[in-house]
Amino acid sequence: MTSLDRRTRADIGRAANNKGKEAERAVARYLREHGWPDAQRMVRTGWKTGDRASRDRGDIDGTPGLCWQVKTSAGDFTDHRVLDVLAETADQAVASGADYGIAVERRAGKTNPGRWWAWMPAGDLYNLVENARYPDVLTASGPDLNVPVRLLLRDVVTLLNAAGYGAPATTDTTPEESPCT
Repeated sequence: MTSLDRRTRADIGRAANNKGKEAERAVARYLREHGWPDAQRMVRTGWKTGDRASRDRGDIDGTPGLCWQVKTSAGDFTDHRVLDVLAETADQAVASGADYGIAVERRAGKTNPGRWWAWMPAGDLYNLVENARYPDVLTASGPDLNVPVRLLLRDVVTLLNAAGYGAPATTDTTPEESPCT
């Protein structure tokens, strides 16, 4: 490898940034196809200067009541990292006034976002399941379990639709979403 073939830190940073943006666009596309026609990548980020601040409200907009944070994974989703990401997602959910904050981790080798990991605290999952079971009854808050739970994004979307978020998709013919893949 010659010195001309080496990538600079700036090149690596731009590539990672582009990979993250593409993952956010892919999740927004998936959500548009599965009940949230207004889902789009949010371009705003949080910032702080002097005595003024704007809190980060997540990566995807147009999904009322929900806050999404999308992460690309390079094998760095350790136990500690998952807890950090879920804490960031919870902060973003509060900032955006969302009922649930969901962290989506892009899986290596999976192009279909429905097959990517969706992370949320066990207490939120409990409440979501209860709201899906009884969508016409506002259930009381369940246990405050901050234990991370990992599901496929497609399964979280199904639960969210059943609980009254978004509109369920009528058909899905994505071959990669068969239970065997």
